[in-house]
Amino acid sequence: MNEAIPARAQRALLQTTIAADPNDWCVARFSLLAEQIRQAGVARDPAFALTVQDYPTATEARELLHGQLREGHYGQVWLMAPDLDNGPEPAFFAALEAAVATGTQLVIARDHTDLGSSLLQLGGCLAPVTETQTFKRTWPGLPCDNEYANPDCPSIEFPCVVTGQNGGVQLCRQRCAHPLLAFDTLIPGHVLLPAHPHEGVIRPTTASQQVLLSSYSITSGREQITAILDEAPGRGAVLHHSTFHHFADFNLATGRGAPDFVSDPPSRQVDDAPVLLNDQRAYVASVVAYAIDRLG
Repeated sequence: MNEAIPARAQRALLQTTIAADPNDWCVARFSLLAEQIRQAGVARDPAFALTVQDYPTATEARELLHGQLREGHYGQVWLMAPDLDNGPEPAFFAALEAAVATGTQLVIARDHTDLGSSLLQLGGCLAPVTETQTFKRTWPGLPCDNEYANPDCPSIEFPCVVTGQNGGVQLCRQRCAHPLLAFDTLIPGHVLLPAHPHEGVIRPTTASQQVLLSSYSITSGREQITAILDEAPGRGAVLHHSTFHHFADFNLATGRGAPDFVSDPPSRQVDDAPVLLNDQRAYVASVVAYAIDRLG
């Protein structure tokens, strides 16, 4: 029998930065990720529980969420940030800062251009997030070249990198030896993750950050950083991803569908060869275990 884990480590939160909207990247579009997190946690301790929610609209529900975060209720928070100037109020981010400051482990994933712009409200121990996650509106000297050109989606601008089609995979190189990457992969030294035609851009900005994974743009050939881990001492770790499409249902099973504003034609790569997602599932399980172990 597995040894029981601390009470805080038994609780996880999968949270988006938008209110529930079936025609957006709401939490219902991350149901497969939710099941992956839940299964990985229960494998460590049957008492593991995952809360899955969009950002509440009711004042009472918001205050409950903020209070739980401030009190360190959750051992790990998976934050999917698809908002564009319609994200959580400052009180949410203050509560999230308090949670990480006392040991909550945080995963952050947004996407291209200025999606997830609400994260710019972060400060305190999470201030580096506002620079590691890059935004068009705050990046001095922003490169003017745009890899993605689709007249149906003029709002998709740099920072954005094309790593493949939705429903396809990209080959990510392991950039360091870290326990989080200590699982068997289909190709040694590499991790296959879902691709996306307009990933966001992340970059290391502090000495405590290390690049875990990187791939390449299929348009320009430039290196694309896929994941950065920040293990600054005295607080919870922060794992950055270049896009939430590494975890979205549509990228794991295109038949699950996407919001109607998505016009990019999907690939059948993972639908025809589900084994290509073995690395992604192992990676999520490893992240869950890593977060638990840091609180053990």
